[in-house]
This record gives sequence, structure tokens and C-alpha cells, in this order.
Amino acid sequence: MILFPISTDAPIYHRPIGTIALIVANVAVFALTVSDLHEAVDQYGLHHGAGFTPVEWVTSNFIHGGFIHLLGNMVFLWGFGLIVEGKIGTLNFLGIYLGIGVAECLLEQAIFTHSPGISFGASAIIFGLMSISLIWAPQNELSVFYWLFFRFVGVFDLSVVAFAALKMLMSGLIIIIFLMIGFPPGGELLHLMGAGIGAVVGFVYLKAKLVDCEGWDILTVISGKTPTSEKYLSQSYQEAMRRRANASKAKRKRSVDLNKKLDRSKPSPARFAQLLDENKSNAAYAELERIRHHKPEWTPTQEQLISLARGLRTASNMRDAVKAYLDFIELNSEFTLAKLELAEIFVFVQERPSAALRLLEQCDVGSFSDKQKKRHQQATLHAQSMISDGIIEIDFQS
Repeated sequence: MILFPISTDAPIYHRPIGTIALIVANVAVFALTVSDLHEAVDQYGLHHGAGFTPVEWVTSNFIHGGFIHLLGNMVFLWGFGLIVEGKIGTLNFLGIYLGIGVAECLLEQAIFTHSPGISFGASAIIFGLMSISLIWAPQNELSVFYWLFFRFVGVFDLSVVAFAALKMLMSGLIIIIFLMIGFPPGGELLHLMGAGIGAVVGFVYLKAKLVDCEGWDILTVISGKTPTSEKYLSQSYQEAMRRRANASKAKRKRSVDLNKKLDRSKPSPARFAQLLDENKSNAAYAELERIRHHKPEWTPTQEQLISLARGLRTASNMRDAVKAYLDFIELNSEFTLAKLELAEIFVFVQERPSAALRLLEQCDVGSFSDKQKKRHQQATLHAQSMISDGIIEIDFQS
């Protein structure tokens, strides 16, 4: 079975200029050496048991032993280059590509000091890029071309983590089988060495905050704090949840007593403003409902409404937060950040992708910061993905 990644749904912030340039360079080298591949491998391949040869740490990565070898590597380079270069840009990508190649070749010659042989090709680097993609975008999908038994051909979608796990498992099994029958593990061991170096690079970039994975890197996925969680909707969400979990029974009782007292008292816009100032959003919303019942002509200010909406969102009261956001947007439709925040609730919490897209289309993206633009793109992609997956949205009034 042949599997080739051909495209991805991962957000692409940089054009794949470096990826295309590397493909062109590899094809050009192959075209120049195809007339005598044996001589090219002998002259430019990485020689084992001959000490350290720094020039070969670069040249060996551009030599391929045949058209199928070249085709496979270039298709894989395209699939994973899109993800890696798309997140960090051309210069960083080229540095990582060449760096993995040099590091793997150095390690290879250090390990096989007494084992004669020659290695060549970009496979180890591509396994390194696959590891980086696994760390930076594990749940994004690859469109994978398959060719099964030279008869069944097609394309299907597979997550990066599933594809990488499959490839590494296959390499591991081949190594075990070769060792069992007494053969050297060959290229599969070199592939895993490249994957290991790529993993180190991926984690270094992630920990040093040199790459923005929009909250979808493997560490965030494992921790359960991806953008589909409510924490994504507010930086203060986690702290609010911690305060709630640590509240003592006495504090909870005082809160209940306060609500009872408010229920018995006459509704007051001044009390509503005071509760907002004290960050008691749920109590403030209850007071607002009582005021509207007794004084339907009174309305809070725009500042109070947006403060209330964000406070309710932080308190995880999404149902009432949606109502407050809608009230605010009705008064101030030009404040598109509120539309983005409401759209995030629709798509990540309430699973209403169509409603989210309607709001996202109304946003003035040009007025957003870079971080807000990424949030807008992530919400849009997630909503479109939900619709394509057949999410049935019930159209209701919040």
C-alpha cells in the first residue's frame, strides 16, 4: 500500500516558497545525476566508517537513487513542508530542513564508525518534518493519496497524528523484522533518527514560543485546553474556574444569601452597576432581568452590556452571555470584536457553525490584531469543518 500526503487543512500563514524551491533543487540534482547514479552516490553520498565528512552532510541529502525514491520523498516534502513552512516562514523552514539533514548525517557517521556503507536521500529530513508537524498540528488533517495492491486508487483524510503514528509504527516493525532475520535495519533506522531530531526541534520551537500553533499543539491537545475548550474564549476562564472550585461552603452560603436578599429588594440600576464593578456577573444579570421586568424602558449602557457579556462568558454562563452579546451588538454593530467573541461561543461551545459564520462574515478583520485575526481564521475553519462533517444546526433564538 502506497500512502502520499498531498495537502492539509492546517492554517497556512506563509506561502510554501521554500518547499517548492527544495523540490525544484532535488529534481534538478536528480536530472543532472540520473545518467550515472552509481557515480553520483559514490561521490556525494554519506560514507560510513570514513570519519566525519561535513560536505557530505549537505550533499547526501540531495541525492536520490531512482525516480520512485525521488517522487516519494518530494510528495512527502510537499505535504509536511506546507505545515512547517506555513507556520514559521521560508527562512526558518530552510534552516530547519538543512539543520535536520546536517544533524542526522553527523549522528549517523558518529554511530556507524565501523560499519562501511553509503546513505543518501532526503527521507530522514522528511521524517523530521513529519515529527514537527505531529508536535505543531497533531489534529489537523492530511489529504492522503493511496494506491492499494496497484489497483485501488483514491484520496482520504487522515489526521497528522494518525498518519505519523502509522509511518513510525511501520518503520519500527520493519526494524524488528530485519533484526529478527539477521539483517541490518537499514534506512528505517535512519528515518527514525531523523524523526527524533525533528521532535527535538519541534519542542524547542514550541517551548521558546518561536511558533504559534493557535492552541492546537500536541502539548495543549494532551492537556485538554485546545480552542474547543471554553478556556480559549477567555484568558481569565481558568482562573475563574479555580476560584469557583476553591470557594468554601461559607462563601457559597453568603452568595446564596446575597441572591435571596436581591430577590426581596427593589430592582436598582445602581445595584446592577455595583454588581458589575464587583465582577459578580451572574448576580448582575439577574438584577438586569428584574429591572427590565419592572422598568422595561430602562437599558444599560453599551459599556455595561459588553462588560456583562464578557463577565458571563468568563463565568461559563454561555447561555446568558449570548443574550448579552446580542443586546450589545444590536446597539453597537460596528464593534466587530464582540461579533468574533460571540461567534466563538457559537462554534466552540454551542455547535452552531452557520450562526457563527454569519457573524464572522460581518467582522472587520482589517481592524483586528494579529492574534485576533488568527482567532477569526481558526473559528472560520472550525465552523466550515463542522458544516462539511454534516453538523445539523438547530436554528433557535438564544
